[in-house]
This record gives sequence, structure tokens and C-alpha cells, in this order.
Amino acid sequence: MISTLEGPIAALREAEIRLLTEIADTLAEVGDSAGDDRKRLLDVASDLRDAFFLVVVIGEFNAGKSSFINALLGAELLPVGITPTTEAIEVIKYAETPNHRPVLREDGIREWAHPGTGAPGVAIVDTPGTGSVFHRHEKTAKSFLHRADLVIFIISAKRALADTERLYLELARDFGKKIILVLNQIDLLEPNEQAEVRRFIERQVKDLLDLQPLLFPVSAREALNALKNGATHPDAGNMNAVRAHLRGVFSEAPPAKQKLLAQLDLAERIVNRYLSNVKGKVDLVALDTSKVRDVQSELERQALGLELQLRGARAEIDRVFDGLRQRGINFIETHLSVRRIGRPLDRNALQAEFQDVVVGRALRDINEATGDYINALVDHSRLYWRGVIERLNQLRDLMEQELSGLDSAVYAEQRETLEQAIHLAQTELKSYSSGQVLNELEETFKSNIGGFMTSTVAAVGGLLVAAAAVAAQGPLVGAAAAAFVVALPVAVGGSFLAWRYYRRVTAEAKRELNERVDHLQKAYHEALNNLTQKERARLTQYGNQVLTPVFSRLEVLAKRYNEQQDLLRRHLEQIESLREEIRKS
Repeated sequence: MISTLEGPIAALREAEIRLLTEIADTLAEVGDSAGDDRKRLLDVASDLRDAFFLVVVIGEFNAGKSSFINALLGAELLPVGITPTTEAIEVIKYAETPNHRPVLREDGIREWAHPGTGAPGVAIVDTPGTGSVFHRHEKTAKSFLHRADLVIFIISAKRALADTERLYLELARDFGKKIILVLNQIDLLEPNEQAEVRRFIERQVKDLLDLQPLLFPVSAREALNALKNGATHPDAGNMNAVRAHLRGVFSEAPPAKQKLLAQLDLAERIVNRYLSNVKGKVDLVALDTSKVRDVQSELERQALGLELQLRGARAEIDRVFDGLRQRGINFIETHLSVRRIGRPLDRNALQAEFQDVVVGRALRDINEATGDYINALVDHSRLYWRGVIERLNQLRDLMEQELSGLDSAVYAEQRETLEQAIHLAQTELKSYSSGQVLNELEETFKSNIGGFMTSTVAAVGGLLVAAAAVAAQGPLVGAAAAAFVVALPVAVGGSFLAWRYYRRVTAEAKRELNERVDHLQKAYHEALNNLTQKERARLTQYGNQVLTPVFSRLEVLAKRYNEQQDLLRRHLEQIESLREEIRKS
């Protein structure tokens, strides 16, 4: 039995069926969590083909739902009893001729026919009682609630709003359903008790659910007794008030039109809920992306900081070497001056003085300058990696919070990558805390300065001793004689020749000194450059191998969620446009 629609309303029905199906397809892209809502949309799309306005009666078992429906119909159509008698969905569709033998449909629903549903195109649905010991009954009732165009909630005067009733009312509210309350079995209460129970229910519904539906006190049993006693349209049990209200509802607009609007409201609520959910995902992914960008910015700042630190350290070292160079030249000029010609020189004393005055002070300054750089580099790097770990831990915590709003399968790989990033950052931090970097570089510096002292003191000192020996015109022995033979194959005498020789030896000593200082300075620069380059390599490798994949996956998620957001917003526009067409029809 199908309610036939013709003309514009039939075309609008087909448009709504298509729209509901499209929305269900969109929800399939949102994730497995949308499965229930997809089914709801497809259910109501199927109901639209039938086109009956569904008045769904919900209530706890033994609240008298079946009795109420029989009283509303004015006929004892449905079976009633003291045990949960309704196991399946019972649908009573409007028909001029009643059918007291239900037809079992393929979907398990039993279908009846009766002219007392209220208006053509209206069907009354009896659901299994909530709160029943049979959990399948409650599941069946709950699974049908979204298909309602109007909900009549039956409350027993004996129990007055049980917990399960509040839950079902909340669900109906969240689906955006029109709700009326029926307080049944009031014949069990005294008049003053009826008023008290009514006030209690109205207050509870308002305070707990923020609802103010109409409430009708009735006695379905009194109405049915009157029917048995021969009353054609009994007024006993206050049933006429319910019938009058329903007639008013059905007269506002054709039931089919109201059905189209009611199910658009359901679709709108579902779409809005998922839009809010997806928008939350977009915001969370944006926050994730921002945190990854923070880490990338930290990498860039660290790289820049390394460059600035390196420049400062090199400038300080260059200043030290400039001083060493100048002191060495002054030493040479002092001891090889014309005024010193002829004075005896002690080679050991010269070497000791050179090492103390020229080299010794430089070693202290270099150790201080390079030590400051190394300590600053290590301390800064420790702080940096601690900062990276802190940011990544914040990102991990954020992901843990997101699991309730994001697809856990989608984020599983992302979280694994993040864990790897944190582990690598912790490994880097430990490498600094061991002091290995400082020890290695200090050993390099000690080796370089030690070699410089040994070679430079030997070479320059030898030249000074040789020159002093020539100036004294004394015999040359040992190393001095050898140096002298190399420097001056033919022995010479006299002040003039000694003066010329001093000039040559001075120039040679300065050249030797400059070459060795240049070599040492270059070695120090290379050591610092190597250390800094190693730090840059760490940052580059970390950024490319760890943060780039994290960021790439976030971009994929952002694109996915933005596309879903755009689709859902377009559906809302389609819903509003179709609603306006239906209202104008």
C-alpha cells in the first residue's frame, strides 16, 4: 500500500530522495563512524517512496502504547497484554477499509490498514517497549525513531518518566522530531495526583532536556471500555484532545509535504553534526601543522644561530691569532735588532721566552675562545633539542585528544612517524649530554697548538741562536753550526756582513712564523667549521627525514577534510533550497 503523489510534490519527493542519497554517499567518505547515519538517511529516503506521514509511538513496555493506539483508532486492532506483546514494528496505514489481518513485509514490519489514523497519507507506528527485558525490543524501537515524522511519547502515570524514557526523548530531540507527550493510565491516580505528576514531568523535561512539548493526560483503558460499551466516538479517557491536536497538525499542510520537510530537518541536523565534526578536524590539523611549522622554524633559527655563533667564534679566534702573530713578530724584531748584534744569546732561554711570551698567552686565549664557543654550542643545542621534544610531545598529546574526532586508522601512521621523530630528537639530546662533542674538539685544539709550539719554537729559536752565534763571531757547534751552514755556506766576519745576515734571518723568521700561524689558524677554522657543519647536517637530516613526512601527511589530511567540509556545506545549501521549493509548492 503506497501513498500516491502527483504533480510538483512528486517531483520534489524525487529530488529529496536523490539529495538524501547523495548525502549518504558523502558520509561514506567521512569514515566508518558515519555508518549509522548513512543508514538513517537511506531509511528515510526509502520511506519517502512510500510517502506516508509516520506518527511513531514510543514508550516503555506496559505503558499502554498498543492500548493508546487502539483507543486513538477507535478499534481494538492491535493485541494488548500485561507482558511485552509488541515484538516487531507495527504500522497502521490509512485506508478507507480496515484490514484486521496484518501483512508481514520483507523487512519484518507488520502492516495493518485502518481509516482512523487521522488523515489520508498518515500511518501510525507501534514500536516495541523500551526498558523491556528483551534487549532486541529496545533495539528495534530505537532503530525506527529517526524515521518518525511526529513522535508520540507514552509515559505511564505509574512510573512518571523513567531514565530510559529520558534517553529516548533526548534522541528524538536530537533528531529534530516534533514531539508530543501522552500521560497514560491517569485513571490510576487521584485528581490531585494527576496534577502533581503532570507538573513533575513538564519540569523534568524542561530542566533535563530543554523541551516544552504538549502533554495530554489520557486513559486509554477508559476509552476502550467506552468503545466496548457501544460509544462510536467515545470522549472517555480524554482521547478527543489528542485527536483534535493531530487533526490540527495534519491540516496545517498535506501530510506528504510535512513529511518532506520533516526528513529534510533530520538530514540538516545530521549534516550539521558532521560539518561541525569535520570543521573540528580541519582546526586540529591546522593546529598540528602550526606546531610542525614551529619545529621547522626552530630548525631555521637554530641554523641561523649556528652561523652567528660561528662568525663570533672565528672573529675571536682571528683576534687571538692576530695578537699571536704580532707578538711573534715583535719578539723576532726585539731579539734580532741591530742593537743586539754582538750580544750573547742563550738558546734555551730564548725558546722558553718565546713559548711563554708569544705562544703561552695565545694558548690560553684560544682555549678560552673556543671553549666558550663549544659550551655555547652544546648548551644551545641541548636547549634546542629539548624544545623540539617538548613541541613534538605536545603534538603527540594533541593527536591523542583527536582520536575521538579523527579516524584512528588515518592517524595511526602519522602517530608512528611522530613517535620516531621524538625518539630521534631524544637520541640527539643524549649525544650532547655525554660531552663527546666538547672532548673531541678540545683534543683537536690541543694537538694543533702543541704541534705549533714544537715546530715554531724549534725553527724560530734555531734561527735566533744561529744569528746570535754569527754576531758573536764565535765557533758554532751542534745544531747552531748546522743551521748556520745551511743559512750561510761561506763563513763571514765583520759587522756589516753580520748586519746583512741579521736582516735575512729576521725576514726568514717572520716568514716562518706567519706560515705556521696561518696553518694553525686554518686548522682552527676547519675544526670549528666541521663542528658547525655537523650540526647543520643534523638539522637538515632531521627536517628532511622526519618532519617533512609528518608535514606531508598533515597536508593530505587537511586537503581531505577541507574537501569534506566543502561537500557538507554544499549539501546544506541544497537542503535549504529544496526546503524553500517544498514550502512554496
